[in-house]
Amino acid sequence: MYEAIDISLRAGQKHILKNVFLSIQPGHLVAIVGPNGAGKSSLLKIISNEKQDYCGNVVINGTWITSYKTKELSAIRAVMAQHSNLQFAFSVRQVVALARHAHRSSSDENHIIVEEVMDITGVSKFAERNYLTLSGGEKQRVQFARVLAQVWGETLYPRYILLDEPTSSMDIAQQQSMFGIIKKICSRNIGVLAIVHDLNLAVQFADQICMMRNGEVIESGHAHEVFTKNNIEKTFYCKVNIFYDPCTNCPFIIPDAEQASFNRIAITT
Repeated sequence: MYEAIDISLRAGQKHILKNVFLSIQPGHLVAIVGPNGAGKSSLLKIISNEKQDYCGNVVINGTWITSYKTKELSAIRAVMAQHSNLQFAFSVRQVVALARHAHRSSSDENHIIVEEVMDITGVSKFAERNYLTLSGGEKQRVQFARVLAQVWGETLYPRYILLDEPTSSMDIAQQQSMFGIIKKICSRNIGVLAIVHDLNLAVQFADQICMMRNGEVIESGHAHEVFTKNNIEKTFYCKVNIFYDPCTNCPFIIPDAEQASFNRIAITT
């Protein structure tokens, strides 16, 4: 299990995060949702060990995150940032293969894993292309293949993937495909945490929803428990209507039309 225990973070007098508890079970997808400025990305940076100036503890598979050596941690958890800073003209295959440097596996095994995750994510067809020439959505798929390669293979311990808005540059079909892949890889004893802005994507695919506002966890649980009209409206300051799929009983969230019209008028005047 991947646990964030009583995490707090301050910037001067401002609380960025306040007493946050979060857990990721192997085999589960946890979606963090909340408005801009809720503290989602700050929390992700802390639990990925990118930030150390916080109060609280982060534990992975029963061990403090600070006890892991860099290579040990890289073999257990992989992180996909919202934006890639890669500026070198590597091929797609080379970018994905970078993820295998944390492992002591053979070159043959690394090659098999790289080819497998490229097939799974649908980037094999442009494996030789210059990464810098790709579209935003294509780059996200390549980065997702990279984080998969980092934690792929058979192990005796659970592994984890942390994703910051992994589909922000993708069209609707690619978004569905990406989250479908995420759900499938969870079955490999992998736990996934994703920051998601599309509430309906979170409803469809997440096993657990963590709703944040002003640096605190407001609600956590199954989508049916968390995504109530009251919770959404008080968290996002937006009126919504919730409908239910007659076949799956899955909630579907639509902003109120009058509220949306009011917002458009307020922005343009």
